[in-house]
Order: sequence, then C-alpha cells, then structure tokens
Amino acid sequence: MILTEEPRYEFYPDIADNLSLPESERLSVEIIRPTGYQRSEFTSVEVTREYYPEDQPVDENGNERKVKKLKKTSAQTRFNADYILRNCVGKIRNLTVETPGKDGKKLTREITNGTELAECRAYGVEKIVTAICVEVQSDTMTESQKKISV
Repeated sequence: MILTEEPRYEFYPDIADNLSLPESERLSVEIIRPTGYQRSEFTSVEVTREYYPEDQPVDENGNERKVKKLKKTSAQTRFNADYILRNCVGKIRNLTVETPGKDGKKLTREITNGTELAECRAYGVEKIVTAICVEVQSDTMTESQKKISV
C-alpha cells in the first residue's frame, strides 16, 4: 500500500465570492496536514437521551408499569476548532478585520495565522472557521490537489 503525504498546501475556502476573485486577492489558508495522533483531538460526539417520569419498570408503589419503547435520542458532533486553528493552520493571506475606533475612524488589522483567527471576533468568521475545519478533517485529496502532486 502506498499513501500520499502532503504536509502543507494552500486552501481557498469556497465562501462568499472568494473563488471568483483573482488568485492574488483570494482568502488563502495554509493547511498543515495533521498527523495520525492529532486526529483524535479534532472532534467529540455528544449523545443525549430523553427520559420520562415513567421510565422505570415499577412505579413508586411497586406496581409494574409498561415503559415507553420509543425514546428521543440525539447525537451531535462538535469540531475542536480551537485545536484545529492553532495546530493545523499556517499562514493566512488576504484577510483583514475592521474595528470602529473611539474617534469614529476604522482600525484595520490583518489576520495572518490560525492563532489570530482563533482569537478573532469579527462577524463572518464562523463560515471561514467551518470551511477550514471541514478541510482539515477531510482525509481525501481534491482533484486539484491530485493534479498538483503528480
């Protein structure tokens, strides 16, 4: 068996109009491919089950009762976005955040790495973070990556 390893590569998130921009203006994120052991830190699964007062086979007087067969259960997978951004994101290009200053002027700053993105409070950052988390979690090469690595 032969596997392909690509330790770092550029990722262009498909959000808003990012992919329609000229390449020099696109939001670009350097993905640092995770090692095998890092993958266990990426997600957690939370499972919940709904309980009813009559879930016990006997009531408070000791009489048997029929327990409901169908119970509501749900499962939710959560990304550990903080871990992913701080450990699997290198350089970020073309991401600027504006903050209103006390004098009414806008202050701008560049987000240049995963740690800065993890600490960013700007509106719209959720879509960027989600796209990055999905990309890092993915374990398949895209067609464009296959063409580059050949």
